[in-house]
Amino acid sequence: MTTSPPLHLVASEQDRPAQDDTRHAPANEAAHRGWRRRAADLCFITLRASTFLGSSYLMALGVPLVFFLAIAGGDGASLFAHLANLAERFRAADYARQVTFLGEFKLVLIGAATLIAAVRLPRFLKDLERDLSGGKK
Repeated sequence: MTTSPPLHLVASEQDRPAQDDTRHAPANEAAHRGWRRRAADLCFITLRASTFLGSSYLMALGVPLVFFLAIAGGDGASLFAHLANLAERFRAADYARQVTFLGEFKLVLIGAATLIAAVRLPRFLKDLERDLSGGKK
């Protein structure tokens, strides 16, 4: 079998861009590149901020677990006994007291998440600035 030679296309004069079109191309390309860089930076900041907030909330949700584990002295059976006692008392309480307890618990969790985020924020901003400037870790 014989193979055919590769196909080479040559553009005719009318297919080539006009000289005026190429004169503005570098400016448009630079503007496009600048816009894309800003969009990429914005996406990077959004992803980093969402992981920062998510990890801060997970840390805040871990605070009650650490609290109950400290009360139990590090013993798993005692921990679950304390949690069972809390659950039984919660179920036995009337509706108004349950709502009050849940409101206080939400307030404590939001406060803990805010405190954790405030403590971690300076390092997050420093790391974000370093990453955006192209610094090494």
